[in-house]
Amino acid sequence: MATLYNTQIKRLIIVFLTFCSIQLNAQIVRIESEKLVKDDQFHKTQSIIPIYRYVSDSIEPYSKFGLEIDSTLPWYKINKLPDMTNCTDTGYSYIYFAGADNELSKGYLLTLIGNYRRSRRTIYFFIDRNNDFNFTNDGPPDSMTYFDHTKEIVLANRDIPEAKYAIKLTRFKYGENVAYKNLLSKHYRNHSGKKRFTDINYCFREQRYNCIAAHYKSDVDSFTIGIKDMNVNGIYNESCIDKLYVGPYKREIVAEDLFDLTPTINKNAFEWNGKKYRFESIETTGSFIEITEDDKATLSNKLEIGKKAPNFEYFNVLNVKHQLKEFKKKEVYLFFWDKDNLTSEDTLYLSKIDQEYKETLKLITLNHGDEPKQVRIMFYYDKIKWPVGYSNSEIGSMYFLEDVNRGYYLGKKRKLKNDKLTPKEMYEILQNSQEK
Repeated sequence: MATLYNTQIKRLIIVFLTFCSIQLNAQIVRIESEKLVKDDQFHKTQSIIPIYRYVSDSIEPYSKFGLEIDSTLPWYKINKLPDMTNCTDTGYSYIYFAGADNELSKGYLLTLIGNYRRSRRTIYFFIDRNNDFNFTNDGPPDSMTYFDHTKEIVLANRDIPEAKYAIKLTRFKYGENVAYKNLLSKHYRNHSGKKRFTDINYCFREQRYNCIAAHYKSDVDSFTIGIKDMNVNGIYNESCIDKLYVGPYKREIVAEDLFDLTPTINKNAFEWNGKKYRFESIETTGSFIEITEDDKATLSNKLEIGKKAPNFEYFNVLNVKHQLKEFKKKEVYLFFWDKDNLTSEDTLYLSKIDQEYKETLKLITLNHGDEPKQVRIMFYYDKIKWPVGYSNSEIGSMYFLEDVNRGYYLGKKRKLKNDKLTPKEMYEILQNSQEK
């Protein structure tokens, strides 16, 4: 009986220790997020907020600006106007924000603009923030002085006030891009229904801050997780709507690298630097993200050691085209780098590899991420002795390049020997093989 009891106790201890081990291996890491972040599309967007002349409290409903309106839609009626004592002229427009949707009006907040004609008077933006066509319960207006060129406006979700969304409004400059602006003015005048378009110089360029970024850095790894609020309501954990991003540490979010946020948060995963991570939670307003490392996962975003590495074409700094397969009779050290991450140690050992092992090993260094002009300036003015070429997103995808600097050691016939070697480590391998 005592033996049976002792056996059961041992089993319980083993189960307990196993459970503790699993818990330690699956330690949850919380990463605080940076809100109102720009992605690469932020700089490229040409969205315009056109200004229409306010003539009565009956407002034609929103349709896509520049297109004919659906004449069957009922007009909006403003219930209460704001105090516009300091305004000599008034225009109106709509600002896109789904965080205040209701049955009558979805997606667009009616906005009155006082002093829109761009005199020396301050411009006032009276935004119907709770989307009820009552401008007396929305707080004070946002303002833009004569000396301001831009204005950032922050909107809060009606049901979750901590869920924020922001836009940046930029004035059009007089005397610039005149032909383009004339075309825009003509287009809006001809395709705005009964709305009375003012002038393109009174309008604004709109850029949206609808991303968050969580930057993770440990002793062995670093990356940035981004989430894009695709329906623009200030909420960042809506599956099948919002999109995820994983990229190099503190680099800008790239829109073309976004992927879907699928239902059930912990079924969303990503691979980085030879590891697999799973999402445990995403705080509704984007304040933090929690992840765990899945150390038992089978990796897919990884070249297989011993297999042939992909061939690719590249141009060197002298604009000469090469292919990796040209060097199949030699071993190759392929090193990806950029200006910000290249260290003096890397430079030293790249030079030593090129000088001492040129006959037996082909050194290929590819700049990944910098402008070619910057690379050429660096090559000539810093008097770089080792060969330099240019990488691109296609090459980076082939080699599952997640971050720089990173080196790949290829044997003859392009067989991969190692996919993570620093120049110093590569040099030491070459030295040891020579000594043998």
